[in-house]
Amino acid sequence: MSKTFVSIAPKILLTEGDNDCHVIAALCKHYKLPESFGLDACGSDDKVFKKLGALLNTENKEVIGVVLDADNPNFAAKWHKFQTTMDKVGIHCDDQPNPHGTIIPVTDIYPKIGLWLMPDNRVDGMLEDFCMTMAEPGAIDFSQECVSTAQEKGHTSFIANHHSKAVVHTYLAWQNEPGRPLGQAITAKVLDPQHPLAKTFADWLIRLFADT
Repeated sequence: MSKTFVSIAPKILLTEGDNDCHVIAALCKHYKLPESFGLDACGSDDKVFKKLGALLNTENKEVIGVVLDADNPNFAAKWHKFQTTMDKVGIHCDDQPNPHGTIIPVTDIYPKIGLWLMPDNRVDGMLEDFCMTMAEPGAIDFSQECVSTAQEKGHTSFIANHHSKAVVHTYLAWQNEPGRPLGQAITAKVLDPQHPLAKTFADWLIRLFADT
């Protein structure tokens, strides 16, 4: 399957998929971030780690950012896998990720490295949990009730790990132009890019890429 987002830029942000890239691009546009880095949708978390490991053995990157879901299986395991990847090349990580987004300074050997674990660098979750924080609170709560009711009545078939996907897309189905993709929903302000978590994420991008 061909990818929409592929980059060979010296400053690069690795993600699991195109949806991540669309959300990030929408937030970058909202916050008027300079186009200082490329987006690369790797296809899965395993492929992100594989590409990260390969890039750390090259000399042509100035900054490598990574955005991963804190699932498959959970937050602690995903952070441990990142630590292990860094340890293999002699880069020290703190015991826990920075809640404002992890940044490892550039060295004589390795580029500046950043990590954001969706949704908030603190708990298990994924991109859709991050996006749910930008939804209108009362409406997203009711979306959760509706999804739970549908489950109880046997009308659903999604796996447990995709519960937040079902909830946020239920919410989006009720908006003007129902069913917008996540990135377009941010651009249309159906999901509020001014939410504090979205602002924290944008600040991490600025510190990682624009401050270099």
